[in-house]
Amino acid sequence: MSSSPLVDITDREIDPREVEKAVWTSADGAMVTFSGVVRDHDGGRRVHDIEYSAHPTARDTLARLCAEVVGEHSARVAAVHRVGVLPVGAVAVVVVAVAPHRAEAFAACSELIERLKHGVPIWKRQRFTDGVSEWVGVGDC
Repeated sequence: MSSSPLVDITDREIDPREVEKAVWTSADGAMVTFSGVVRDHDGGRRVHDIEYSAHPTARDTLARLCAEVVGEHSARVAAVHRVGVLPVGAVAVVVVAVAPHRAEAFAACSELIERLKHGVPIWKRQRFTDGVSEWVGVGDC
């Protein structure tokens, strides 16, 4: 299958439907979409917002990981991650995998979000409602 039609790191809102449109074709009978959304709690504490920061190489790393997943699965993928300060309820990341059949689409989507989470140099700072903040996942990449 061809390489990823959409890989991006952006400071704009992400519309999962637009990411899906960028990758789906009429040959695909399965589309799996994962949207990571900022939740209002973590570890028993109330979250006010999350600030995502990306290293300048983040997009290239994400593109490489997408290409690896495409090479290992009979699927095409797209991935977009947002940076900046995101309020509770905002979409932070969207990963889409499409394939002729569901098994390939599920496997590719799951594999890509795991690789993205642990391999792309994007960090998040959670800000809690009590005014305290903490960096999360800094050691993952």
